[in-house]
Amino acid sequence: MFWLGIYARLGVYRSAKEEDVPQEALPLLSVLIAARNEAENLQHNLPAVLKQDYPSFEVLVIDDDSSDCTQIILKNFQDQYPILRVLRISPKTSPGKKSALQLGISNARGEWLVFTDADCRPASAQWLRHLAIAMRPILGKPTEIVLGYGPLWPQPGPLARWARFETVYTAMQYAGFALAGIPYMGVGRNLAWRRSLFDRVGGFAAHADLASGDDDLFVNAAAKASNTKLCFEARAFVYSRAPSTWVAWMRQKHRHLSAGVRYRPLHRALLAAAAASHVLHYALVMAVLWKGALPLALLCWGGRMLVAGVVFSLVARRLHESDLSWRFPLLDAGMALYWGIFVPGALVGHSRPVSWR
Repeated sequence: MFWLGIYARLGVYRSAKEEDVPQEALPLLSVLIAARNEAENLQHNLPAVLKQDYPSFEVLVIDDDSSDCTQIILKNFQDQYPILRVLRISPKTSPGKKSALQLGISNARGEWLVFTDADCRPASAQWLRHLAIAMRPILGKPTEIVLGYGPLWPQPGPLARWARFETVYTAMQYAGFALAGIPYMGVGRNLAWRRSLFDRVGGFAAHADLASGDDDLFVNAAAKASNTKLCFEARAFVYSRAPSTWVAWMRQKHRHLSAGVRYRPLHRALLAAAAASHVLHYALVMAVLWKGALPLALLCWGGRMLVAGVVFSLVARRLHESDLSWRFPLLDAGMALYWGIFVPGALVGHSRPVSWR
């Protein structure tokens, strides 16, 4: 049900055709980046945001009480790019970046807000244009949320490959459910929503006590089948680097999972069912092997692997991650361990404080 009914939707999904939209019909976009001690990343990535081929946009960088040379870097960019506006929070009084984003949102000039991070880099100068194309109405109903994709740069090593796989898997889930009319999350590396929607649902108030959740919890509360669209055009991808250590990766996943426990009950039930089916497949195959029924175990494992492998290959090709396809059997087994061991352990400790990064 999940692989053929939900995940496969992204594999066959095709982006909206690029049309010659009149310049005056393109909305003013406000790009928001909250940054804390991100001088190096801003120096490297911010020009790709500032040089977007788009007629009407502004970039707001909110310096969240940085202690490095962020202010100097941003001042240099401001001298070159009038569209860059810099806001600053000092001193920092709350964990996470919601206060910084709230300041940016309250100062934004556009109705459409586009979110990314300092360590992220758009794949092309057409990023904002493709987001704007996705912002067009859905069957006469206004679009209010656009979900983008934030892949990781290909790097050598098992951690980088695993992080890329987990990123593809997550995208396969949230995009597949959105295409099935059940949007439940988005990623803050590549996300857009209307400011009026933010005001209407009460902003971040419902989860202000959490350091995380500025992206997925807001989308979880505000997204509906009638107001949410995807923008998965390759030129609109926004890339970032994988965590450099397994500890950093676990810290990142812990932060994301701490927000997941606040999802709507239906979404939690569906995600739990998907995870349980993944884990139980491997557990039952092992049980059948334990009973000595090798042909039956191979039949069960091979049947699922055929279906899941084909679907994953379609999705990976769609997301320009085809090199992961031949590693799928091993990575899929790793995902069962992730769901069965790491996630329960992380959820048990989700009440512990989570740092900004």
